[in-house]
Amino acid sequence: MNNLVGKRIDSTAFRLTEPGIFREEVITHTVKENDVIVEPYLASVCHADLRYYTGNRRKEALEAKLPMALFHEGIGIVKESLHPNYKVGDRVVIVPSIPGYVLNNKSKEECCKNCQDGGLPNYCLEGVFLASGFDGIGQSDLVIGGDSLVHIPEQLEDDVALLAELCSVSLFAINSIDRLTTPNSEKVAVFGDGPVGYLTAAALHFIYGVVKENLLVFGAVQEKVEQFDSFATTALVHDYDFKNTNGVHTVFECTGGKFSSSAINQAIDLLDTEGKLVLMGVTEELVPINTRDVLEKRIQLIGSSRSNVVEFEQLMEAMLNEDYQRVLRKLIPEERTSIESVSDLTTAMDEAAAHKGWKKTYLSFKWE
Repeated sequence: MNNLVGKRIDSTAFRLTEPGIFREEVITHTVKENDVIVEPYLASVCHADLRYYTGNRRKEALEAKLPMALFHEGIGIVKESLHPNYKVGDRVVIVPSIPGYVLNNKSKEECCKNCQDGGLPNYCLEGVFLASGFDGIGQSDLVIGGDSLVHIPEQLEDDVALLAELCSVSLFAINSIDRLTTPNSEKVAVFGDGPVGYLTAAALHFIYGVVKENLLVFGAVQEKVEQFDSFATTALVHDYDFKNTNGVHTVFECTGGKFSSSAINQAIDLLDTEGKLVLMGVTEELVPINTRDVLEKRIQLIGSSRSNVVEFEQLMEAMLNEDYQRVLRKLIPEERTSIESVSDLTTAMDEAAAHKGWKKTYLSFKWE
């Protein structure tokens, strides 16, 4: 198979050229040692994809990153492989955060100073992220280093495996904490009643074993927080006494947007002394926070973004748990949207942008 090295692969891509406009284009990839050629056949729409599609990003960001094939949550089938761990026909989940040493097929010692210092792969200074200034999964032939793929177990259904990327972001944030609780601060809290908060709380319960009475979830909409009731203790933010609650050592903020400030400040009120506040919510605006109590309580603020292969591998095993699957299935849509053309994709994205419900949008690509 070494005759693949240097081969040029033409990939049909549905690239977003400007907000609201897709164009079918051909991207030419050059195959390197350890690369795998994957045909993505199922993708999930992320809020990040919708921000590009609707133009809800800063003008300079749109100008710098478009044109670009969207989508970073996806699974595919191996068409050809130069990596020893993969063969033709393997089902794989795609890890969108690609460190520079995988992208350019070199050692960590030849990569950036962060990698040379033993830094995490998703913070590689030479890395790329699919569908964030680098063409994503919305193409027929994705050429990617095999170290950025993970096998899907035979008994795991596609619809569940497709949630791996979204779940992995939450799991990475949790994995980053050396001590979630202490003997005197046994509780963990999550702010946010959307999918990110839901998946973070689910990972805390089903993967990390945080019991329901010690797992607090705060949201703003009763119907949403009720989705957590089977495995977490829930409350609405507008009628909870954050300042007079004790025993919370770690908080995960999963709100983002215009609610980031209130959630962060409520978390600061809630946390015990020397607690940890993990920031996961994305906002385009500066967020005012109560630094006085951060200092007085010696609260650690930890930013967390994206994930690594490690989390995907954990999830492929964890997702075999039927109870965990049952919780995850609340996000899976009843139907997939078939995508054969840019017209199909435009219609699907318009519907996703207008859709404010709980479930994800799944795109089933039919490449010729």
